[in-house]
Amino acid sequence: MPKPSLIACNLLFALAQTTDASVLHEVKIAVVGSWKGHANGPFELTLADLELIKTNFDNSTIDIVADFEHASLWSEKAPATGWVKELYIKDAQLWAKIKWLDDAKELIKSEQYKYISPVFDQHTIDQVTGEDIGWSLHSLALTNRPFLEELGEVIANNKKNPNQEKETGMTPEEKAKLEALEAENTQLKEAATKTEEKRVEDEVDSAIAAKKVHPEQKEALLAFGKHDAQGLTKLIAAAKPITQKPNDNLYPNSKGGSADEPYDVIKLGGIN
Repeated sequence: MPKPSLIACNLLFALAQTTDASVLHEVKIAVVGSWKGHANGPFELTLADLELIKTNFDNSTIDIVADFEHASLWSEKAPATGWVKELYIKDAQLWAKIKWLDDAKELIKSEQYKYISPVFDQHTIDQVTGEDIGWSLHSLALTNRPFLEELGEVIANNKKNPNQEKETGMTPEEKAKLEALEAENTQLKEAATKTEEKRVEDEVDSAIAAKKVHPEQKEALLAFGKHDAQGLTKLIAAAKPITQKPNDNLYPNSKGGSADEPYDVIKLGGIN
């Protein structure tokens, strides 16, 4: 039986597919919070606790084992599924860099195992001094019986918490790079949109200056160009300059304009 101070928690994770055995996979193993429904009693983890877990790991001279179904707690025979090589803290979360063994990687990729369960010892006894050095990471386990998700809610194995952040299998560094690229792409799209809007407005202004369209038509043409810039360009290219009606209705005539001698040309509507 495990010591009462041992706390086993389960978190959903994903494994990036790779064939390089030397790659360390980064997995979130603890978050700040408190939980009241654990079999060993209520417990909480503060940022100071996460830092202490990391400190005790850094002071240790051996790697921490990852096993199947907490075999390290229940059985004398507990083959490793992988080894924890490093711990680090990011955004009030504790992350582990793990070297998974081949059998574990295959089981994760095929989704025969979907969760990882860290086991924390709340009252770790230093082997040399015999002192209680507080929280430490005892082991990790691949399991399909999760206790906690990221927000500390008790859930069924195959149900997803709608409030839980979707796992991507990416490391925090990869996720940060992706977010930076997405932000840059958004900025480029916004800049391209502004450039195109300016080009359309200049095109309409040029058409107004060339008397191809009336100034009152500008807003309507801008709206049209926003949805079909090429169509606007074709429309303006095909437009003819508007002929302005002179002050009188008649061109000079060689005839007198009487009923017997009508005017040569009527100037209404720009007719020549």
